[in-house]
Amino acid sequence: MAHKRITPKMEKQMTYLLNKGCGEEQYYLDPSIAMLYSLIPGGGQFYVGEKKKGILYLLSSPLIFPYLTSFKDAQNSVDYYNFRYTIKFCAEKLGLLRKKASQGTLSR
Repeated sequence: MAHKRITPKMEKQMTYLLNKGCGEEQYYLDPSIAMLYSLIPGGGQFYVGEKKKGILYLLSSPLIFPYLTSFKDAQNSVDYYNFRYTIKFCAEKLGLLRKKASQGTLSR
């Protein structure tokens, strides 16, 4: 269970998209909410969908180091997912990715 980090490849993709004219940052997850959830060990991880990490941090909550690590890890994960979401949003906006067509049909 590695910590999520913004990679140099992702930074290059974002720079390219910004140079193409996409200047909007999109939020998939709210950093403030993740910070509040992080007051409970593992809460931030549950917020971003990393349940295994959340359980691990919750079980190790009596120790101070995992508690502090859980707080920082939740913020890194929020930044990572928001960055990834922005790249996808900008690529779709600029026509570099195809939008997924809905695959379901309504039936009565």
